[in-house]
Amino acid sequence: MEKSINDSDERENSMNRVIQIKVEMKQLETQLEQLKRELNIFRENCNHEFVKNDYSQQCAKCHLIESLQW
Repeated sequence: MEKSINDSDERENSMNRVIQIKVEMKQLETQLEQLKRELNIFRENCNHEFVKNDYSQQCAKCHLIESLQW
């Protein structure tokens, strides 16, 4: 009997953790989207200073990367 109670508690704890993980993931996804929007706004307003290599250029300020291969 004790084993089944422990198994039941363990399953419940596992399910609670799964729900908690899913909630945390959703919060992080929302935060990530907000940060992406902020970064895009910053990049749109950046006075870029590009450092070039053979294939791309990267802004030293906002880290925007552009391909030079067209």
